[in-house]
Amino acid sequence: MKPAALRSLLYIPGHVEAYVGKAAATAADVVILDLEDAVPPAGKDQARQMLPAAAARLHDRGKAVAVRINNEDSLVDDDLEAATGAGADFVILPKVEDPAFVRQAAKFISAEGCDGLSLIGLIESPAGLLNAPAIAAAHPRLIALNLGTEDFCLEMGMEPDWDSLLYPSQQIVTAARAAGKIPLGYAGSIARYNDIGAFSTTAERSARLGFEGGFAIHPSQVSPLNAAFTPSEGAVTHARRIVEAYEKSLAKGLGAVSLDNKMIDLPVVEKARRVLRLSAGAGPPARG
Repeated sequence: MKPAALRSLLYIPGHVEAYVGKAAATAADVVILDLEDAVPPAGKDQARQMLPAAAARLHDRGKAVAVRINNEDSLVDDDLEAATGAGADFVILPKVEDPAFVRQAAKFISAEGCDGLSLIGLIESPAGLLNAPAIAAAHPRLIALNLGTEDFCLEMGMEPDWDSLLYPSQQIVTAARAAGKIPLGYAGSIARYNDIGAFSTTAERSARLGFEGGFAIHPSQVSPLNAAFTPSEGAVTHARRIVEAYEKSLAKGLGAVSLDNKMIDLPVVEKARRVLRLSAGAGPPARG
């Protein structure tokens, strides 16, 4: 099952059964069963074995399920086999540095006959950021791109805050939009869930950059993400007025129109239509 939106994607360790029920009870759009950083090397086999039951339990609760795999040659195929066998809706590709990893995963998934399974790529290194446009366009199965701020900042030697992450965040949005993909992320740290007020502010500011959703590692981060990436009632009302005024103008054989003493032309209208799509919960784009 695919969610109506990708506003909030909540990580839980794939080898800890107790977290499955707790995650299912949240308002997260997607629950990610993690096989990568949250699972120690000794626990990866167990995490793979637990995927089918965990995914089924989440699906029964109406949750979309993603699996974050490892980016190591010795683990990728086993992880992908486990994810496809569990009926995951998404596979999260970590530490993507070039289009080859995306194509490798897409080829495996296609061979398994999993037509409805989509990919989300995480950009977590300077090399990945430089190659983000090519990565975003690597394969139709890739529907979204995200900036993994903790790993990225570690490699860059910088702090995961707004000032340091503003420029790379804008690059991710640009690369994703140019390829017709969903930009996910926020210009801040995923780890600082102890200050939800600051996290909420970061998410709200990041929505204005063009991001449509972000990742969480704690249930307390889900509501702020959903709020930040859901257009407000006022924004929806204004967007609807813009579209209606423009369509009436077109019906009269005119183009641009004035509304509230402001000129409304096609770029403004398309922005308003995007607000309405987000408000209506338009899901991930169809794969070409």
